[in-house]
Amino acid sequence: MKKWVIVIILVLLGLCAWYLFNLQQDTVPEAPAPPPVAVEQPAPPPVVEEETAEPDFTSPIVDEEPAIEAPALPPLAESDPVAVETLSSLVGSEPVRQYVVSEAVIPRLVATLDALSGKQVPAAIKAVEGPAGTFQATANDDAASVIRNAAGDPIPQYVVDPVNYRRYTPYVEMLEAADTAALVASYRDHRPLFEEAFRQLGYPEGDFDQRLRALIDELLATPDVSGTVRLIKPEAYYLYADEELESLAAGQKILLRMGPDNAARVKARLVAIRDAL
Repeated sequence: MKKWVIVIILVLLGLCAWYLFNLQQDTVPEAPAPPPVAVEQPAPPPVVEEETAEPDFTSPIVDEEPAIEAPALPPLAESDPVAVETLSSLVGSEPVRQYVVSEAVIPRLVATLDALSGKQVPAAIKAVEGPAGTFQATANDDAASVIRNAAGDPIPQYVVDPVNYRRYTPYVEMLEAADTAALVASYRDHRPLFEEAFRQLGYPEGDFDQRLRALIDELLATPDVSGTVRLIKPEAYYLYADEELESLAAGQKILLRMGPDNAARVKARLVAIRDAL
């Protein structure tokens, strides 16, 4: 670069000299040329290029903070202490001690969630203990219509007692106690364990995340039911007199048993969780 600068300067000086020389030729009469005299001219001093410090374009070295690695997860079979501790930090230790199982926590959670789309959740896989007390229903002797079984005999009819709805309030409060962002972040931190438990259920591809989103959408699609809810009891268990309600999945029926107010609170939290996912 410096050589090019010197060449440009010399060219400019040469042009200026040429311009001045021609200008003088136009204004001064030409004198007879003197006889040539050989004059030894001293040699010009050598041009020494002045060393200039090259600019330093290198970036300053900045000490980067070491990346904080997430703690290694335990094997699924040894994950109960971590699962219980994490749930306790989210919703409180007392609700976890009272309602959540203490063994095979993550496998049971995954199996329970997966079963909510079926007709029932087997007791052997439940991750959360059922509500205290017994289900209350009142005989409906003034039913508008008679419902008969295959043999033609009338089936006893009942209506749900609203007192049952309060049995589910502690579960709703436990769900609302967990910060949504913290809940989803904790799930993502432990997601490999959930995926492993999901594969153990017979889903070789894993992808419990997709299964969880589909379940949330299914629960949000539960119809809103208010007022009197009619039941029948053909054998040992109560069934919904409305065939459409009876055909719902197990998770949707749980929302119905909670009552309209509790169900609305659960749906609101499910919307927030789905959006965070």
